[in-house]
Amino acid sequence: MRVRTAVAEDSVIVGKVHSEAWKSAYRGIFPDEYIYDDTASKRSEEFLESIKDDSCTYFLLEESDNVAGIVKTREANNVLEIESIYILNEYRGKGVGREFMNFIKTYGSWSCIFLWVLESNTNARRFYENNGFVLSGKSRMISRGIDLKQLQYVI
Repeated sequence: MRVRTAVAEDSVIVGKVHSEAWKSAYRGIFPDEYIYDDTASKRSEEFLESIKDDSCTYFLLEESDNVAGIVKTREANNVLEIESIYILNEYRGKGVGREFMNFIKTYGSWSCIFLWVLESNTNARRFYENNGFVLSGKSRMISRGIDLKQLQYVI
């Protein structure tokens, strides 16, 4: 697997992969109308707007010249937040996410890396725990058509 920083010219593929993987990850969790409202073009626009901020970086996870997933991070004060990580279905369970986690742990010299995950998303929680993340004790509520609790993980 290869990890590279996404650039503006990648906006179409970022939008497509982000939307497709996001819908797959949250189908059955978020209400259908919320899922269907998401589109590749909206995700592409979000990407282009986000990368105007120097603290935000998108990474493309490539497997055999195909984009297998995307990751959005934000850095501030030597702390890195993984805002989103989405792997396409056909690449899940094949080590792509684990390889990215190994990459991000050595990519920078942050004092802390953290992320938020739905309390009910046991697969994602297990993945993060298997990659060295632990619960911080912090939680928050989000609204995605319904109210959901997220837990913060840190490493």
